[in-house]
Amino acid sequence: MQDLNFFEPYIEKREIKFNKIYFLYILLLSLFVAIIFIGIYNQIRISALQKSVEQRKEVAENPKTIERVNEIKELESKVNTFKTEVDKIIELDKVIESKDMIGEELLRSIKSKMPEALFLNSFSAYEREIQISGTARDTYSIAELAKGLELIEEIEDIFVSSITDTDNGYSFVINLTLKDESEDGKEVNQE
Repeated sequence: MQDLNFFEPYIEKREIKFNKIYFLYILLLSLFVAIIFIGIYNQIRISALQKSVEQRKEVAENPKTIERVNEIKELESKVNTFKTEVDKIIELDKVIESKDMIGEELLRSIKSKMPEALFLNSFSAYEREIQISGTARDTYSIAELAKGLELIEEIEDIFVSSITDTDNGYSFVINLTLKDESEDGKEVNQE
């Protein structure tokens, strides 16, 4: 027989008994609650995304929006066409510039050979041919211009086609032919 000790609970240390079944029930209950909360959270997100999709679908299917999108696509195609045209113009400008025989340097050279008593009325150029017309106080100034133009390297031939006596002096026309240059910049021999 065993003695009853009423003070035993106060004297002995209490041990926590670990029951596996209670732990399993608590674990299952917490897992079930977590699944319910995750399901509710996902359902709320799904409904919010559906509302957003419906709003965007409404905007996308709006006739004004469709019309605006079509206008933008049309403008985009025009811009692309414009860009290709600009690229072609740039390439054409490069070709023209590379074949340009009458440059700023040639014009400065011609201007430097002009005597003071001589005035130009017109200057026209086509490919290798230049025609200069103007007025001078005397024929000596015209001859001085023609002789000065002979010193310019780019000019192959000079011809004073007319000198006319006018009330204000002499009007003249000078035709120039420029030297023909090949693609690599060397003079082409004409036979």
